[in-house]
Amino acid sequence: MAVTPAGAEVSQAVGTNWKKIWKKNLKPLAQKSFYTKKQTKARFQPKGSYETAGSGYTKAESDAKYAGAGSSYTKAETDAKYAPAQPLYRGNYFMSAAAGTVASTGISYGATFPSQPTVHFIPAGAALPAGCSGTAAAPNAAPGNLCVFEASSSLGAVSIVRHNLSSGSDVFGFSMFAFAPGGARGEGLGSWAARPSGPVTNPVFAPAAPGAKNGTVDSGAGGVVR
Repeated sequence: MAVTPAGAEVSQAVGTNWKKIWKKNLKPLAQKSFYTKKQTKARFQPKGSYETAGSGYTKAESDAKYAGAGSSYTKAETDAKYAPAQPLYRGNYFMSAAAGTVASTGISYGATFPSQPTVHFIPAGAALPAGCSGTAAAPNAAPGNLCVFEASSSLGAVSIVRHNLSSGSDVFGFSMFAFAPGGARGEGLGSWAARPSGPVTNPVFAPAAPGAKNGTVDSGAGGVVR
């Protein structure tokens, strides 16, 4: 069994020519992995020379290239293209009359709509027409529509009229009436929802918060937009 003296390894390390190993074996590899300062300056553009070297756009060049080409919108174009969603106005109704008489009620939107909404009356249990959604407990309407949901009724056919008794709704509200059949008192109740086709004027309720996609105006004293 041969034992190598400890001093032999130290002697071998001292005798290794590290300078020769670096120059011959390691330095060529390092040169391939890194650039000298001179090579770096020649290869890459100095700071602030991008536009002049043609590898970037100045502000004027960007404005001329994109805005003029129709690839971006001005504020006015954006405002016109993406109109804000209009709030939902809604409330309840109740009509009651003695047998053989007419029951009626009047509804005010609390604002002036830009145009008369399209009127829909939905009898209890009936299918929803286009422009209306939800239920009597949660009525909803598409822009430009008035949806009246009947919850229950012992009255005859319901009529929805404007101020001059013509069929439809005014821009500020509507009226309803129905005949109570003979023999017993008649009653009818339900809810309604109306969404204007555009911004309203003369609102008596608080306006929707800026940026709100949809608001809801609950009819009645102290109504608010949510």
